[in-house]
Amino acid sequence: MTDAVKENNIEGLKDLIQKKDDVAIIGLLTPLHPSDIAKLFANLEEEEKIYIFSLLDPTVASNVLLEVDEPTREKLIASISKAELTEIVDEMATDDAADVIAELPHEEAKTVLEGIGWEESAEVQKLLKYPEDTAGGIMQTELVMINEDATIQETIEQVRTKSEEISNIHNVFIVTEDTRLVGIVPLEKLILARPHLPVKDIMNPEPIKVLVDTDQEEVARIFQKYDIVTVPVVDAGGRLLGRITIDDVMDVIEEEIFEDFYKMASLNTDERVLDPAARSLKLRFPWLLVNLATAFLAASVVKVFENTIQTVVTLAVFMPVVAGMGGNAATQTITVVVRGLALGELELKYAKKVLIKEVMVGFANGALNGIVAAIAAYLLGVNYMIGVLLFLAMIANLVIAGFSGTIIPLILKWYKSDPALSATVFVTTCTDVGGFFSFLGLAALFLKYGLLS
Repeated sequence: MTDAVKENNIEGLKDLIQKKDDVAIIGLLTPLHPSDIAKLFANLEEEEKIYIFSLLDPTVASNVLLEVDEPTREKLIASISKAELTEIVDEMATDDAADVIAELPHEEAKTVLEGIGWEESAEVQKLLKYPEDTAGGIMQTELVMINEDATIQETIEQVRTKSEEISNIHNVFIVTEDTRLVGIVPLEKLILARPHLPVKDIMNPEPIKVLVDTDQEEVARIFQKYDIVTVPVVDAGGRLLGRITIDDVMDVIEEEIFEDFYKMASLNTDERVLDPAARSLKLRFPWLLVNLATAFLAASVVKVFENTIQTVVTLAVFMPVVAGMGGNAATQTITVVVRGLALGELELKYAKKVLIKEVMVGFANGALNGIVAAIAAYLLGVNYMIGVLLFLAMIANLVIAGFSGTIIPLILKWYKSDPALSATVFVTTCTDVGGFFSFLGLAALFLKYGLLS
């Protein structure tokens, strides 16, 4: 949907809401994809969203509910009856239904589970047992599986039957009597095969699969590595439990990218751009309070060298330069290291190699930038020894940046924590404290030995 069309739709929609013209509203929304309807919601007031949502067909409403942001979803769910919610959830795939039900209060979740079909309810309850960030938590149980002794014709008939209730059928999963996965047949290969042949003759007997407890990031890497659109999920005994499709993985990738992005900016992952100011304040204040505490740690280092600064006041002008350059260099290192960890490019066994490389890069960048800073300070008429201080302190702090920007994410990874948490809280503290300490500490030494006056 183009911006011009979107703007026209919003203006027209608001006008129709004012007139309470339900028929015209439905006529306007019917040609739109659920994701486009969800985008329109972002430009409407809360009452308008609720009003429009109440007019949507359950099938459309179920898709729109999955496309809107979490705060909007909560408000829309709260605005409808349990019967209406049950009808909407009943239209969803099991993985999506599990996601929605997991967010509901216990009693409401129980009512919805009792209201949908018993078969789907049983499948959803199974999915709810798995952690949400694992293969089991993002898989769906809707799939086409058939016994290994079936013929091609029987398999095709099974696909035709299942296609009425299952979307995006890419593969047929071949199983034994006890549902142990033994192979996969792509749909295009199935269609081209001779009908009388056993399906096991054309199956891939060594399919790519994931265990039910595999982390969702690892699942995403498998999709990327093997360029696949769906993967089966099995238990420890190899029994087929469900499948993960590419649309589920795209959601995971988006979630993980923005989660890391938010964490590196010390933001709560629940915050959204259109949130009320009060909510943003509530979510941001705790993180800023933590940063304030670390800032005082850096300030305490400056306090230690208070007499040095009073002796050579010019030092105060260049302190932020050293600390700021360290922070920038650390951000570069963190970005590269965290990305490598997230994509599986960097394993802990390569930690020493990467650490040495980043320290060397920090040293070289410190020397080069230190030379430029020293020349700039001299041209500004500052004592040339302060330029020497800048040069040495820059080297020291960019080495600290390279070391801390590498080692802290690796340590967090070692302890099963999110490496992105290292960005502003730990590493910036290291470069602030390191920058001030190296610059002012060297200045104190220069004063002691008469090199600076």
